[in-house]
Amino acid sequence: MNLSLTEKLKGMQQEEKQLIFHTFHSETALQLGLHLVAEAKRRSQAVTIDITLKGHRLFLHAMEGTHPDNENWIRRKNNVVNHFSSSSWHTALRLRNENQSLEQNYDLPDADYVLAGGAFPLFLENEGQVGTITVSGLPDEEDHDLVTAGIRSFLLQQGYIN
Repeated sequence: MNLSLTEKLKGMQQEEKQLIFHTFHSETALQLGLHLVAEAKRRSQAVTIDITLKGHRLFLHAMEGTHPDNENWIRRKNNVVNHFSSSSWHTALRLRNENQSLEQNYDLPDADYVLAGGAFPLFLENEGQVGTITVSGLPDEEDHDLVTAGIRSFLLQQGYIN
């Protein structure tokens, strides 16, 4: 069953309200990063994974089969998340639906911003967005699905969500 764009956007908005950490520090980043690596391996997918907290990169791993360009994609996706405080895929779908572009409507250059899936805001309870959790290496929606499924299963494992 295909969801309408409106339903997809509502679902992504809901994801952003649910996937929230109670605490987050360097050990959490390591555990989450390794969890995302394991999830990518389970799916036989090769990605580069980045976790940044308050401008400090706490985790970076490039799996075999990825390309150095993935880091530039991560930087540009993270810039979108940090500007809009929503996932890069959510922002991409919303702006495309509204016939808007980053360059023309927001004066955000393509060299530094990209409408592509895979970056998710790192939300901390009682603080809001404090960083980004990003994967790169797959088609847009697959990057988004991997990062959100990985965050969700990690939070479930940690007892943060039911």
